[in-house]
Amino acid sequence: MKRIEVKLGERSYPIIIGFGLLDRVGELAEELNLGDSVFLVSQIPIFSLYGQRCLESFNKKGFSARYSLFGESETDKSWESLQMVLSELARFDEPGRKRCFVATLGGGVVGDLGGFASAIYKRGISYIQIPTTLLSNVDAGVGGKCAINFCGIKNLVGAFHQPRAVLSDLSLLLTLPKREILSGMAEIVKYGVICDERFFAHIEDNFEKILLLEPQSLEYVVSSCYKMKADIVAADEMDTKGIRVILNFGHTIGHAIENILGLSHGEAISVGMVAASSIACHLGIFAKEEKDRLEELLKRIGLRTKIKSSSPEKIMEALLCDKKFAGKTRLVLPTRIGEVKVVEGVEELLIQSVIMGSNL
Repeated sequence: MKRIEVKLGERSYPIIIGFGLLDRVGELAEELNLGDSVFLVSQIPIFSLYGQRCLESFNKKGFSARYSLFGESETDKSWESLQMVLSELARFDEPGRKRCFVATLGGGVVGDLGGFASAIYKRGISYIQIPTTLLSNVDAGVGGKCAINFCGIKNLVGAFHQPRAVLSDLSLLLTLPKREILSGMAEIVKYGVICDERFFAHIEDNFEKILLLEPQSLEYVVSSCYKMKADIVAADEMDTKGIRVILNFGHTIGHAIENILGLSHGEAISVGMVAASSIACHLGIFAKEEKDRLEELLKRIGLRTKIKSSSPEKIMEALLCDKKFAGKTRLVLPTRIGEVKVVEGVEELLIQSVIMGSNL
């Protein structure tokens, strides 16, 4: 079992990583003194696999527990789902309870919606994250960003609300379908590009073991990604210093592709990283050999790097609405494997030509 601290002063919290940890979530909640009742937010397929084990762990430690389940897709990360969860939480949180906290059991969609519910209920109550996908373990499960989609725009309404803890039970990943594992692999590769060339090289040498969820390899990459993100979040918690923004490498174009074409997050981010790398090559800040190295790794893993689309204009429209643009064309672009920078004022025609030239 490994423990990584997200160092945020009074909002600091642990990320606990290992195998077979779900049955100890009640112990963790007791250790953190979170309250006397827990409201579990999850989705039907995930709850059917792990929900009762989770509730039993809380019950053994004397916590009163109830759960709320919502839809299974990104489109269910909605205002309607949030209202339902908040209504059920309010009915459960009866007067006289000492404190109620939220536990999210699921992937990024569950963590986003459950975290946002806890952020706005009673002006903010405690919550813990129990990620169940590779993607949510290496990315969405830590950092405090939580949101819902609104008016057709991804994560438009949200807040910064740090969890009290993240319990990363890697044994929960063993039931994941291949597509979900691939989706997480895109984010793992991203960390190598933005932070650490040696980590990138490790992925090149070991991606087959990671895809097979070999325990030692899995624990190493998940722990490494958590550590990198924890350091970035600690340096720029509210995303105001231009540090945390590097986590968006591949995401501005990727989110637009995800919204318009309905791809999985990982598939879209993979294509987005290649597109951003191509733009960096056009600008002369990233060597073609490095771009080819990234694209080759993504292909070997089994991720898409190009997607045919008859709607490049719709992709551009969605891209220009992305909140990370901040009113201007702003992209995170690589300068070498292991280092990126924010480039503002990228010509829209260049972005569109790369999209169209890549057969997106």
